[in-house]
Amino acid sequence: MKFSKLIIKNILRNKRRTLLTISSLVVSLFLIITLATILTEFTRGSEKSNPLRLVTRHAVSLGFTLPMAQQQRIATVPGVKAVIPFSWFGGIYKDEKNFFANFAVDATRLRDVMTEVDMSDAEWQSFINDRQGAIVGKKLVQLYGFTNGQRVTLRSPIYDRSVEFIVRGVYTGGDEKTLFFHHEYVNELVPAWAKDQVSTFSILANSAADVPRISQAVDSLFINTDAPTKTESERDFAISFETMMGGVKQFMYGIMAAITFSLLLVMANTMAMTVRERTREVGMLKALGFQRGTIARLFVGEALVVTTLGALIGIGGAMVIFKSIDLSLYIPNFQSFMPTPQTLLLAFIVSISVGIASVIYSAYRVSGMTIAEALRSTE
Repeated sequence: MKFSKLIIKNILRNKRRTLLTISSLVVSLFLIITLATILTEFTRGSEKSNPLRLVTRHAVSLGFTLPMAQQQRIATVPGVKAVIPFSWFGGIYKDEKNFFANFAVDATRLRDVMTEVDMSDAEWQSFINDRQGAIVGKKLVQLYGFTNGQRVTLRSPIYDRSVEFIVRGVYTGGDEKTLFFHHEYVNELVPAWAKDQVSTFSILANSAADVPRISQAVDSLFINTDAPTKTESERDFAISFETMMGGVKQFMYGIMAAITFSLLLVMANTMAMTVRERTREVGMLKALGFQRGTIARLFVGEALVVTTLGALIGIGGAMVIFKSIDLSLYIPNFQSFMPTPQTLLLAFIVSISVGIASVIYSAYRVSGMTIAEALRSTE
């Protein structure tokens, strides 16, 4: 601490260089935090899944539908507490760019299965009582200004139909960028080939021990039918989607590594110039009795101060921006967009590590010079 004033004075010798170095740190850390947050969001669906929920889909792929009649047989499987249909409608609101998730469900049991969805009792009852009713997530309200009683028309390219719904409630919890409506209502309006068909069934088990038994029992019911099923936990179902992003994840990890390496080069070049310019001063310090370790620590201290300041500004700036602008509103399938404490800690560690790595060689080299060698330096 007794050399802190000397360290600060040396940092402020070349204010422009210091400012540019800190700026490069801030921008690099912001990019790293952003990319790491995106990677975190890719896995959030599986991490926040309900361990008591299962998803039943067609054994071949999600592109094939299941008969609605299977719901009654699934409900008889021991351990099943509730089961509801989930049918992807693929509706578009007004314009192609206004795309969000919308599902046909059993409104009377949705609350039992989707336990994270929260809404007032009055709105639930209003939704259940109105066959044309729909409920929307809070983030859809922020995006499109939906209000209770508003009529919303969705056009589905899948079924070549435009269907009008009436908003009966705004929910919070879960994916707040989804619209739910009555399966019975839409079933009357879709083409004949799609009637009494569903995309998936969502099952709620009585206990965690029932989950694997339900999965096997349900699939065995329909193994020799025209619509065989694949039943898996909600977490495994979410992971199957995440694996599709494997190539994207690797690419993003590569970008983060490239940013870190570039940052290291910038810092190393800055610190090399700083050390080289003060080689003769090192000779004078040695002549005054400064030890090699003390001189090396002065240079390392400068690098740590610069990188710590850059880390604090970069991390703080990222938090302010992400709290001010909810980017999850504009990114499909993202429920939130806030860096985790682990991501922020990683960014800080990267910054400090780059600071130490960038200066350690230059500091070791120049501090090891003899007094004569340092004073003879032309730098």
